Amino acid sequence: MPETSSTLTSQKKWVSWALLGAVVLVFLISLVVGNQMAGGSEEAFGGTDDAATEAAEEAGAEPWFEPLFEPAGEVESGLFAIQAAIGSGIIFFCLGRMSGRHAAARRDASEDGSTEAARVADAETAGAQALDRTAPTESDA
Repeated sequence: MPETSSTLTSQKKWVSWALLGAVVLVFLISLVVGNQMAGGSEEAFGGTDDAATEAAEEAGAEPWFEPLFEPAGEVESGLFAIQAAIGSGIIFFCLGRMSGRHAAARRDASEDGSTEAARVADAETAGAQALDRTAPTESDA
């Protein structure tokens, strides 16, 4: 007997709630375990830079030079945020340009009515997956 759409919807809701509960449970367990492992120290989640510096000093390494400019912690985090914003802006600008080129190539291919031009446009963005699309099908014959 085929399942009705209401049965499928209720199953999807149950799965969604179960997954949400699992994510919350994992998050809570990680907080409890992390707090216990920190031993109540003030800086429970220290950065990797601090850990690497401590490990290097324990091994007897000495710094090669001293920084010329050492900003305050707030300024340093602000500079890092600006650097992250500039980097993400560059990445998303490039992704937008690639998406625009793909859309223009698809539009040109549809205006020409050429399926070969559409396949070339797909191959530019799809990479290795384009090989599967270039194989002739029964409808092409």
